[in-house]
Amino acid sequence: MAKKRKKDKPEPEDYEFRPPDFDEKAFLQKELRDSRTALMTIIYAVCFGIVAGLISTLGANLAPVAFLVGITGIVTLKYFYAIVKVDTSGLKKRNWAGNIGTFFFTFLAIWVLMLNVPFSDHAPPSVDNIIVWVDDGTNVYGKEYKLSEVSGTYQWAAINATHDPVIHANSSYSINITAKVTDNGQLRSVEIAVGSVASGYQAMTFEGKLRYGYQVTGDTLSAPDDLMFFISARDAAGNSVLFNPASALPVEP
Repeated sequence: MAKKRKKDKPEPEDYEFRPPDFDEKAFLQKELRDSRTALMTIIYAVCFGIVAGLISTLGANLAPVAFLVGITGIVTLKYFYAIVKVDTSGLKKRNWAGNIGTFFFTFLAIWVLMLNVPFSDHAPPSVDNIIVWVDDGTNVYGKEYKLSEVSGTYQWAAINATHDPVIHANSSYSINITAKVTDNGQLRSVEIAVGSVASGYQAMTFEGKLRYGYQVTGDTLSAPDDLMFFISARDAAGNSVLFNPASALPVEP
């Protein structure tokens, strides 16, 4: 029986990869156009962010108006491009979305920046870490106003667990009321009223490390009245805070 003849295998064709033609001039023109568009968008957003920040400094209730300034910038963006002669003929929907996103986040960043120091200050000072030092003429002990983990409320606790200081209404006792007072800007005044606000405020003395103190002697207190005080702090921007503990310190004869 005759054998079948094997078919001749086709010879492999030579394949040569040819990269597509690259138009360097068109590429550079597109890159320059995109860069200029991004730059103009950022400049426009910065201007609107500054305006929004200036409006917000006039009052916290004007925040919605400041936000509308940003929306106005987005709506008028294409008209701004026409004024500064930005070519938008080649922009597609994704390009417009990217430009709007660039505008909005730049506007938001500048607006937030304008709401903070050194441009403006809207936060009141902070008064915390209250410690009352009691000097009985021999020893000095302290009581700190801090959060109790058991009750979940602020209470007076002796710093030295072995000795709970007692305030006596006599001249041998010296009481130093201290507090840590901070602000994100510049403090203008730190004052204290002992007993009640009606007694009048007195300036507290800066003791270093952000702490302020005010000394009274036991003979200025009366037993069995308790020691209550009010600390008022104000910053250079006019923001203020009034602190007084929820509970007073007992004063004994």
